[in-house]
Amino acid sequence: MVFWTQMPPGFQDTPKPFQWVEFFAGEAQATEQMKYYGGRTTARLDIVYMSDKNGVPGTNPMDITSPCGMATALQTVLRGDHEKGWACHFGLKCASWTSINSGTSGRSACSSIGNLDYQSVLTSNCMASRMILLMMIVVCLNGTIILEQPFGSFFEHYPRWRDFVMMLLRHGGNGAVHRTTWYMLHYGGPTPKRHVAWANSRHIGRLNLGRLIGWAKRKRELASRGQAPPQLVQKYFDKSGKRRYKGTSKLRSSENYPPAFGRKMSDLWNQLVSEKSGMPSLPDPIPPALETFTSLDMDDVWTEADMPAVCRYLRGGTSLRIPDSFRDVLPKKI
Repeated sequence: MVFWTQMPPGFQDTPKPFQWVEFFAGEAQATEQMKYYGGRTTARLDIVYMSDKNGVPGTNPMDITSPCGMATALQTVLRGDHEKGWACHFGLKCASWTSINSGTSGRSACSSIGNLDYQSVLTSNCMASRMILLMMIVVCLNGTIILEQPFGSFFEHYPRWRDFVMMLLRHGGNGAVHRTTWYMLHYGGPTPKRHVAWANSRHIGRLNLGRLIGWAKRKRELASRGQAPPQLVQKYFDKSGKRRYKGTSKLRSSENYPPAFGRKMSDLWNQLVSEKSGMPSLPDPIPPALETFTSLDMDDVWTEADMPAVCRYLRGGTSLRIPDSFRDVLPKKI
């Protein structure tokens, strides 16, 4: 239905396929560097770029957890440069996945799905699963996927992510998924803050610039000059005497990448795109679209991703143009 929906004016302004797409982009330093230093066709998406229409919840076209936001995301990845290759970066919102939030979310390495009694956990699971569905499309369209998280995130234990990694390994072999870590201080960040990333290209490992050396001494020197680095996490003891952690007001701003990190991603683009794994082989001959659609068999409908809501949104769109050949096979109600 995304294919059959006429594109909005904003998409018509960029007829070329995207070479770089950044989800949860924030200040979009990577996208800016890709565009101005790499000269690449880019797209960036983040919930903060737009707001709900007339204040109605669930109508922000940049919110991946809303029906219209997921439709926008699908429309974007379907415009990736599948002929020459492209890259799609996902800096998934980490609030629900960090150990700092585990007291509320209930997440751990053994229970990464979390406490489903909390709406914030349900929303984060929906966001994560929809992101993984987008990743599947990216890989099938000759794309390189990059997932970034703060070091220690429980997301790597999320069952949907584990299943996706196994799928990539089945199609691309043992070297299809690569993991790396780095310190953002090496790229000009105000604190060391360690990050972790996964990709279906071994060149993601080039983000690692080695061990962190001399930070304690530098921290003391900065403090002596009244320029102490921002404190991202605060330690305290609860009533039972157990040590706890909570994020400070500076933590959210640390999600934004330094310009030097964006430049590094731009420098790595050619390697990331030219050498990747996991794309399934196409059948020969390729069957007609109608035959492929009618032969689909899904045992798992990804309930937590709530994709029927997205289908209902698309089905009710005034710009939808369903081909006559598909009208008899599509359900009348969703």
